[in-house]
Amino acid sequence: MKKAILLIAFLLSFSALMYSQETKKSACLTSGKWRIESLKIGEEKEDLSNCKNSWMVFEKDGNYQLVIRKTEKKGQWKLLEDKKIIKFENEGDDTDGFQILKLNDKELLFSTKENDVVYTMTLKK
Repeated sequence: MKKAILLIAFLLSFSALMYSQETKKSACLTSGKWRIESLKIGEEKEDLSNCKNSWMVFEKDGNYQLVIRKTEKKGQWKLLEDKKIIKFENEGDDTDGFQILKLNDKELLFSTKENDVVYTMTLKK
């Protein structure tokens, strides 16, 4: 009986820990405006760190807004269950997931691959 109680307590604490990690990642994403530092397509890298008109916002309601210079995109975003993939939907087009390579309160780095071309975006607070 003691083992069963210990197992249940362990599982409950593990579930609480996993939930708090989910909440932290989502809260980190939605914590304000992210400045786009760089955009890399294949081997070409564009430095946007000095561009004030390049930013991204993740809203808590699942909407996002992306501005790169004068180009603006709006749509829906979703953090998948494993919490390492962000999916974007823009005007009905559902994109493949972007793998989160780094996420903390100061930096977000995500990447995807399409037709052997790797797309990587670096954002900072």
